[in-house]
This record gives sequence, C-alpha cells and structure tokens, in this order.
Amino acid sequence: MRTLSALLALACVAGCPTVESDDPIDVTLDPSYSALVLHGPFDGDATLRATDSAGIPYEGFDPLGLPGTDWALGGGEDDFWLIGRLGTDVVRRYDFPDLSAPLMEVSTGSPSNPQVAQVCAGAVFVSRYGLASGGGGGDVAAYELGGAALGAIDLSAFEEGTDGTPEPSTMVVVGDMLYVGLQRFDRDAGWVADPVGKVVAIDCVTREVAGSWDVRSNPSVFTWGGDVYVRGAGGLQRLDAGAVVDVALDEDFGGDVVLGVAAGQEAWTVVTEADDGLNSVHCFLPGEDPELLETSTHRGWDVALAPDGSGWVAWRDHWLTSEVEEGAIRAYDPVDCSVSLDWQTYGSDPISIAFSGIP
Repeated sequence: MRTLSALLALACVAGCPTVESDDPIDVTLDPSYSALVLHGPFDGDATLRATDSAGIPYEGFDPLGLPGTDWALGGGEDDFWLIGRLGTDVVRRYDFPDLSAPLMEVSTGSPSNPQVAQVCAGAVFVSRYGLASGGGGGDVAAYELGGAALGAIDLSAFEEGTDGTPEPSTMVVVGDMLYVGLQRFDRDAGWVADPVGKVVAIDCVTREVAGSWDVRSNPSVFTWGGDVYVRGAGGLQRLDAGAVVDVALDEDFGGDVVLGVAAGQEAWTVVTEADDGLNSVHCFLPGEDPELLETSTHRGWDVALAPDGSGWVAWRDHWLTSEVEEGAIRAYDPVDCSVSLDWQTYGSDPISIAFSGIP
C-alpha cells in the first residue's frame, strides 16, 4: 500500500515526501467516469480507493493510505482534490490517476481546518473553518493554480459571536461567483448553531464579498439548474436575487431531518434522518411530493452527485465507534426511483465520495 506522511508541519508544503512506486501507473479508466472513495474507522487511518462507475476498485491502482480520517475529497474533469482537515491543514490537487506527486499542494495554516476547494476564474478558493495560529482562517483563502497565495476574503463581519470565525464550509461556483455557506456555530456557548445561517457570494475576479443572504440555521449549499440551493435546519431553500424561497420543509419528508442532497438535473436524491436514527432515501423534485425509496439503520455520511445524475451515498455502519466496521457505498437513480448501484463494501466505513474523469 502506498503511504503518505502526516503532513503536519507548515514547512512541509514545499518538500513533503511524494508517493513513490517502482511500478508505472497502469489503470484502464472507465470511459464514463471514475469514483474516488475514502474509507476508514472513525478514529483510525483512512484509505483512498479509485473505482469505476460500478463501484469496483480498479486493478493496478494501489490504495492510498492516509493518517487519520479527517479528510475530504473533491473531483473534476481529469483531476481530484484531497483535503486534509483539522490537524493536517493541507490541500492537494492530483492529476488522476497519477498519485506520484500533486499538481498543487498548499498548507492552509494550522489549525485552519480547510473544508472545500473550488476553482473559479482561474484561481483556487479554499474555505478555512477554523483560525490558524499564525493568523488567518475563518475566511476563504485564494491561491494561484500552482499554489502561490493570493490572499484571503475576510468574512469576520458575518461572525455570530466572539469566537473569531463564522465557520465557512460548503462552496459552489456559478459563473464567476463563489457561494459560501456559513454555519455560524457559537463555540463559546458549546457549539450552538446561530438561528440565522448565512450564505455569502464572492466575486472570484475581484475576490470581494458581493452579497449575502439570511438562510436557515447551519446551512450547506449546492446547485441545480444554474441556481443556488441551501440545505439548512428545517428544510431546503433557493436563493433569489433579493429573497430566499422555501423549496421543501422537513415536514414534506415525514418530519425527518434532511442530511444531504444529490441534485441531478432530472431528479434529486435526498437522504434524511428520523428521530429514532433511521435514515431514508427519497426521490424528489421541487414542486413535487417526495417518493420514499428505502430506509436504512446505517447513517448517510456523504451524498454525492455522479456525472450520470445518480446519487451516491456513503453509508456508515455507525458513527462514533472505534471498531473497523463495514459500511458501504450505494447509488440511486432518482429518475425512476431505483437502486442503480448495489451495496459496495471496501473493508471499513466510507467517509467521502468524489468523481473524476467527468465527460
């Protein structure tokens, strides 16, 4: 198994050890798309695997070992992002499927806890959830594609209290605008989410805040049909030019809390959680009644939209346990409300899903 060093020191960015192998990369890629699946026990080390569109690991692609499980993935046309969060604070971009050396590697400052990386107007933007001890954080940092720092967009005006950060997390790009969901947890009061969540729009060219919206508490953002949508406490919303419109409420899903959405162009895959812990998968389109597809005792940890419109869900066997348990990846076709990819297991609980080789 290929192994990466811990990448904890800031000085490591320019000289971190690369992934080395005597064997050439020899992977015949799926012509439709590839999936990246990160899995591992809750408090152990993670493993990254590359699979075809059917969830089957590629032959010739060695799994990648990572220290800890606080990692996230992002995908693109022919690359993917590997984001080391709290305690690692590193963003890496790779030319998939070659993991021998990253195309870009930056430290975001410890403990800035980077969340998401997006490319917009020729620059890389990274949401920094926490505050770095050397300054910065609680903002969106900008970098050139090669990794040179371009500065940061200050979001302190949207802080909910005195903890120094509005907790910027999810980000989506529409044109030359970057939309950022601010979770606004009051860390000084036991990490209570402010009743008012925020979404800010950043002009990627000027790298300045261009607008903001009050939304539901603890928001995350996603796009559909060129519009920006928000999942927050109590339901789903859409951003309009001067207003926020409710799209669906938790009551529309039987009172369950919406955990995640994969918004395909023809239909959405929506994962919810009931008071008793049961998770459910629904097929949904705005303006229509949700259709229940199935219910699981597993926890829907990540929901990702595949290039073919299907919704992939990372199901964890449990949440806060140290055992190596076997959750699975399962995909759903929301157009006809059916399972499109049956239970695929990888030896431990899945953490994050992304896609590369998007046609």
